[in-house]
Amino acid sequence: MNAIHSLFDSVGECLTIDTAGRLNSFSISKELQQQLDEWADTNQRGELGEDDRRQYEATLRALNFISVLQSRARVLLAGHNPQ
Repeated sequence: MNAIHSLFDSVGECLTIDTAGRLNSFSISKELQQQLDEWADTNQRGELGEDDRRQYEATLRALNFISVLQSRARVLLAGHNPQ
């Protein structure tokens, strides 16, 4: 098992049904989506400055991390059978 999977497994084990549900329903704000779109467009034109590039890449990495956690949350929720 590689280090990244091990890290996600460890963090995923911290999820409760409540936090998994909240994490699963998380979405970014309109403002952040607009900022990401602007960075992407500027990057496509080759005009993204170094500071903006760092912010853009860091934001994408964070969103990828959240996406993997959301996937783990969905698995937990799918296995939960409330009775």
